[in-house]
Amino acid sequence: MIKQCWSAACLFLHILAGVLLLVLTGSLWNNKTKLVKRTKQWWLARTTRLLGIAVRIRGEIPKPEHGKGVLFVSNHVSWIDIPLIGGLSQLNFLSKAEVRNWPIIGKLADGTGTLFIQRGSGDAERVSRSIADYLDAGRSVLFFPEGTTSDGRQVRRFHGKLFKAAQHTAINVCPVAIHYHLASAEKNPVPFIGDDEFAEHLWNLLRYKRITATVEFLPLRPVDMTELDKFVKGLQQEVASSVAGHHARYQANTNTLSPGASIPCDLKDEAASF
Repeated sequence: MIKQCWSAACLFLHILAGVLLLVLTGSLWNNKTKLVKRTKQWWLARTTRLLGIAVRIRGEIPKPEHGKGVLFVSNHVSWIDIPLIGGLSQLNFLSKAEVRNWPIIGKLADGTGTLFIQRGSGDAERVSRSIADYLDAGRSVLFFPEGTTSDGRQVRRFHGKLFKAAQHTAINVCPVAIHYHLASAEKNPVPFIGDDEFAEHLWNLLRYKRITATVEFLPLRPVDMTELDKFVKGLQQEVASSVAGHHARYQANTNTLSPGASIPCDLKDEAASF
């Protein structure tokens, strides 16, 4: 309980600092500057550390070249995915429109260049054009083509609508596979699915000293608009294969606990990989 309260206090102060940084960096007026981009990446990386996430990177993180941003697409397990990937690369996110109205978090998202989409409203075409505009301006973008979160053991079907941003500009896409591992846990605390409440999910997460996140950046490739459905399906299969590989690798060592692994006192000595 003491650990949870301390972690929660540190995280709350960090969020307030984020609001102050919005003003100090001028991101409320111009969120395209190098200072804003670097500050946002630092703030997200710090958020990940405060959540007790130890990050392992596989593959090469691509960077914008010749003034062109990169489109990152990833499997989606939790809201944690956002600070996790955002702390590794300077990019902008695509989020559901409701987030804009969240206290504090909505202001942080809006002030740092997040794109918002209204689900089920036929908004995909407008957002596709906005993604293309961001990429043309040298701003990388991340979205989750599953459209929802999963339990982390599987990767759902990728939806292809937003890949149609490639109708407006040439796009290089980098698939990303996220996998979370926690030594000695009865229940997977990371996925944020179904009717989960944010505050309750966060409070439970803060019980753990260390959760390992493996982030694999798969090879960069151009979006193939000639056979878009086949291309998107191939991306999904590649990400799913990577996630399955990480899951199998950790499951093969469920009786081995890493030094410093998180073991809440009220949990049995088991291991979970998700």
